[in-house]
Amino acid sequence: MENDLLKQILQGINEMKVDIRELKNDVNTLKSDVNTLKSDVSTLKSDVNTLKSEVSTLKSDISTLKSDVTTLKSDVDTLKVEFKQYKEEYRRDMKKIDLRLNATNERLDSFKFDTDLLIEKNAKLEFRVNRLEKNAEV
Repeated sequence: MENDLLKQILQGINEMKVDIRELKNDVNTLKSDVNTLKSDVSTLKSDVNTLKSEVSTLKSDISTLKSDVTTLKSDVDTLKVEFKQYKEEYRRDMKKIDLRLNATNERLDSFKFDTDLLIEKNAKLEFRVNRLEKNAEV
């Protein structure tokens, strides 16, 4: 009986040794998993920092783009005002040119009329001179 009891105790000890080995293997596996998780966490932290940096850069880029858009809108508004001014100036200049052209055409018409009168008077004078010369010859 003592022998049986001793066998049972030895068998229990052997089973415990097997359980202890299995537990040690499980602990080693867990340690390896923890180390892998730590490495993954470290990688994730690095990725998060990289993403934060990229987000910061994007925010800065967005701010710059917003500023550029504001500047461009201002430039467009300025160009619209300048274009309106140039358009008004162009219309004024065209009116002045039309007035000058009309005045020039009127003067030209007057010169043509005066020229026609002078030509007619010249023809009459030549006719008189010719008649006087004929009368003088006789």
